[in-house]
Amino acid sequence: MILAGYHAIITRFKIAPKSISKLFIVDRRNDFKAKNLFQIAKKNNVQVIRVSSLELARLTKNKKNNICAAFVEQLTKPTCLEELFIFFKTQGSSNPPIIFLDGVTDPRNLGAIFRNVDATGFGNIVVPMDNSAPISDLVINTACGAVDTVNYIPVKNIARALEFVQDKGYLVYGLDGEAGKSIFSTNFSLPLALVFGDEGKGLRKLTKEYCDELVSIPMLGKLESLNVSVACGVTLFEVLRQLHESNK
Repeated sequence: MILAGYHAIITRFKIAPKSISKLFIVDRRNDFKAKNLFQIAKKNNVQVIRVSSLELARLTKNKKNNICAAFVEQLTKPTCLEELFIFFKTQGSSNPPIIFLDGVTDPRNLGAIFRNVDATGFGNIVVPMDNSAPISDLVINTACGAVDTVNYIPVKNIARALEFVQDKGYLVYGLDGEAGKSIFSTNFSLPLALVFGDEGKGLRKLTKEYCDELVSIPMLGKLESLNVSVACGVTLFEVLRQLHESNK
């Protein structure tokens, strides 16, 4: 498969350099990014081929990209919740947080959420098959490589998926702007799952019913809510802060 974009390729070199067979760099680029790619490719014995902008556009099927692309192997990652929990065991993980997205259809928001999940080290996203932005070039570019580092699990039914993790001992927290309890007054502890809803309508009624607790982010200004990717980032880092405090 073709992987395009500087940050996505740099991330792939970090996590799975042997999965890269060839690297293509635009011949007119000799800036820091191009030189950095050359050095990393040389270190990992990856062939570098200089191409024109037109050739790169043809290679990537006109993806928005003006510097590089690579031939890479598809990474092997969990594809369902059962496999995800097997993965946790093989990695020696004590059931890390899982992020559920209930109807996030904007690709930029999904890409930004990938970055949030990677940045906090939580590493797991679950989405519905029928009501979510697909993994597209825009998602991959926005995620800056996090699509490779985060487990991404599409499920047929979010409610049943929430039941599945609850049976594994997870507490499920849903982000709801009308909830009376703030994330800052909630005592988060592992194992936990966080659910974020549609950019406009928020969590669906049925999804709320499957949450153990609904929490909100205090809004002190005139607006009623945050963009879902921003709300996700605020919440994940508050959870991370609390987990670090509890481990001191």
